[in-house]
Amino acid sequence: MNASNNCDKSHLESEKIDLDIFKAVTILVVDDDQKILFLITEMFASYGINIRTASSALEAVEIIEHCHLDLLISDITMPGEDGYWLLEKIKTLASPQKREIPTIIFTGISQYKVYEKAKKCGFQTYIQKPQSGNQLIIEAAKLLKNPHSTQLVTTSV
Repeated sequence: MNASNNCDKSHLESEKIDLDIFKAVTILVVDDDQKILFLITEMFASYGINIRTASSALEAVEIIEHCHLDLLISDITMPGEDGYWLLEKIKTLASPQKREIPTIIFTGISQYKVYEKAKKCGFQTYIQKPQSGNQLIIEAAKLLKNPHSTQLVTTSV
């Protein structure tokens, strides 16, 4: 996923995505793969989005507890506490706004049972890696516009 090649704004405009939805938005990206964190950060930063990153679920909880966030993008499979744990932990937070943060699961696991388990944990969108950067941007925009929608975006589950 090359951030500069996959973030063609004209493609997003053809998808009827209102890019103004990204104004003053902060997204937390959680993944143990530093390359994925870098690529997603670069991709979203090109739209002026404030990006926070965490390389573990524990680090993500600390950020969520102390920062205003508009969207969470998280991997499922991480060493130590995984993405399921993170979603369950978010449900226990005191602030309703933090408990209900819109969440995209962005994972390389393509098993339907993973999707079902993540759905029970409270995500809104499930995207299987690899997807184009455009697809991640499109789904983030959709979720920011309608935070309570649930969507499966995958090549195979």
